[in-house]
Amino acid sequence: MGTLLQYNLIKYECSCGKWRMLPDLFYCRHCFKIKCDDCSCKEVDAIFCPRCLEPSSAPEARMKKHRCMNCNDCAKCGNVLSARTENEKCYLVCQHCRWSSRDAKQEDRENIKSWPSKENPLTSQLNEVTAYMKRLEVMENAPKDLKKGKSSKTWSAIHLKDKFNVQQMVEKRRKALVPDVNPVEAHAPTDPPTLEDELNDRSDVLRTLDQIIMQPLTNSSEPLLPVKVSLIGRVLVRCDECERTLVKRDFGVVTYKFKISSFAREFVPDIRMSRPVEDLKAGVTTPVFLSVTNLSSSSLDITIIPQAEEGFIQCSSEPIKLILPSSRSADSAAPGVHAEQSEVIVFRQHNRIGLRLDVIPSEANLESPVLDLLINYKQDGSFSLLATSEKVLNPEESGVDRILTARLRINLR
Repeated sequence: MGTLLQYNLIKYECSCGKWRMLPDLFYCRHCFKIKCDDCSCKEVDAIFCPRCLEPSSAPEARMKKHRCMNCNDCAKCGNVLSARTENEKCYLVCQHCRWSSRDAKQEDRENIKSWPSKENPLTSQLNEVTAYMKRLEVMENAPKDLKKGKSSKTWSAIHLKDKFNVQQMVEKRRKALVPDVNPVEAHAPTDPPTLEDELNDRSDVLRTLDQIIMQPLTNSSEPLLPVKVSLIGRVLVRCDECERTLVKRDFGVVTYKFKISSFAREFVPDIRMSRPVEDLKAGVTTPVFLSVTNLSSSSLDITIIPQAEEGFIQCSSEPIKLILPSSRSADSAAPGVHAEQSEVIVFRQHNRIGLRLDVIPSEANLESPVLDLLINYKQDGSFSLLATSEKVLNPEESGVDRILTARLRINLR
């Protein structure tokens, strides 16, 4: 599909200097700049289960270890497990490979939410280490908080001078309320297992890499258990300069509509190759057919200027000026075009126009012929209404009189 739409042959320049395809770019209506994934900020907007679409808050997902308690995946093939009821009890079975929870030597349950998962045997020790590190962090940050004027409710009395035996009282009370946590001692080194021991302990059933990744705590001698489905997050995109929201979905994880959508294809002229380029020969003029589409809600006054830089293919065509109506305009009649440039126009279809550019390749750029274009376009300000503060403060520099630019490179192969 990307080859059919010719998106992979046209790269636009982002405001950070990187080259990306037009569907991968965003447009900030406040900064009037093109943004990509590298120069934009992403935040988690919603956390939900991809199976049952049940939303979860961040603390709730952290408590669940980012796993859904209702849905389970097959431990063998990774497909979803469905519940089957028998004798008022249920068990899980995979419709793809016919693996069931009975194969894992699990008894039938009364509820589908009560299926166990493999727990880490070192959970208690890890919790002790985490609590000990938090105490060390509080003790190390207490002098810095005192210098900054921030008093800690727990450790502020430690730094008092023991003039009236207050320190002893505080220490006794602290030991009574908060018991000391000893750090976990390092285990003694053991001899590595030999190859004969590994061959003897290996089970007859070999597991794939996906099965080991899904359940890394399960030994090869233990049966595989149903895997809890991992929660996924839906992100929103912000501009890294003005921190305004560029892309945000509507409320609800089921909806596919956007509450805020500032994709670059809705504001920047979309240029594609309408016909494949013929065989390029050095010193021979070859036509290149392009199509320019205006997908924005505003009519655009566009000027296409071929760039004659070293290393790129040379274009003999003059700068092209044209006016494209909006895609939402009810008037199907297209605005006029300058008479001296009518020979470069191949077709016109409302908000879409076909152009012909003549290029002259050389021996140096026959292997990788790239056409460099600069687009200057001006809109009537209808899609920059969100920048009202800028229009009120600086009406002369508002979106109505602002000339925007976009640079793109077209690979003619």
